[in-house]
Amino acid sequence: GEEGLAKMLAIILAGHGLARLGIDAEWVGGSSCGGGSLSVQWLQLGCRGEAWLLDLPTLIATPSSAAHLQAALGALFASPRLLKVGFGLAADLRVVRSAHGSLRCCCAPSAVSPSVDLVNEWRKLRGAGAVSSLSALCATVLGAPLDKRCCLSNWGRRPLAAQQLEYAALDALVLPTAHEELERRRIRAGGAPAGTGLAAHCFCACFAKPVARAALAEGERVVRVELRLGRTFAPIGEGEPFARGTVRVL
Repeated sequence: GEEGLAKMLAIILAGHGLARLGIDAEWVGGSSCGGGSLSVQWLQLGCRGEAWLLDLPTLIATPSSAAHLQAALGALFASPRLLKVGFGLAADLRVVRSAHGSLRCCCAPSAVSPSVDLVNEWRKLRGAGAVSSLSALCATVLGAPLDKRCCLSNWGRRPLAAQQLEYAALDALVLPTAHEELERRRIRAGGAPAGTGLAAHCFCACFAKPVARAALAEGERVVRVELRLGRTFAPIGEGEPFARGTVRVL
C-alpha cells in the first residue's frame, strides 16, 4: 500500500550518487521470457541489493492506490540518479501500459530515463540474429545461466510460491549486476561506457565490487538464491554471493 511504496522510495532514493535500477515484469500465462499480451501481474524492481515485487492488480485496485503507485514509479523512473536497466525493457513497459491504463504516463518511453536495454548489449556480443535471452547473457558475462523453470508458471496465483518469489527477485537483481560487468569489460577493452556524458562514467565508478562466482545447484551451473521474505538472502552453495539483499512484496 501507500506506506510500503513510501518506504521503497526512501530506500532507493536515499543513497548518494548514482545507482542502477533493474526493471522486469511477469504476467499471466507467461513472463518477460515469452507469452502474450495478457494481464501483467507483477513489476519487479532491483536496486542497491534490494528487490521489490509489486502486485500490480492489488496496487491499482482503487483510484487512490493507483495514484500512489503512479507517483512512486514516476519518481523512480524519472530520477536522473537512477540508470534504469532492463532486458527487453521497452517491450515490458509497453505491456504494462497496455494492461494497466493508470500507469501509461509513468511507464511511457519518455518518462523512463536514463535507461539502457541489455538486449542491445547482448546483440553486440552475439550478433543481431542471436536469440534474446537474459539467461544466456548471464551465462556469458557472469559465468552461469539463470534458472528459468518458473518462467511459464502461474503468476496470477496469490500468494506466489517460494520458487516464484526467488525467480522474480533474481530477475530484477541480476540486471544491474550484468550491466555492471558489461561496463567493466568495456572499460578494460578501452571503450567508452554506454550512455553519454559524465553520468555514464559515474555509473561505472560507483560499482567496484567483484562479480561473484555462480553457485552450483542440482548438478548444473545455475544462478540461484535462497529467499527469506524480509530477511537477507544469499546463494545456495559455496562461493562469494552473487546477489545479496532483501525482498519485499508490496
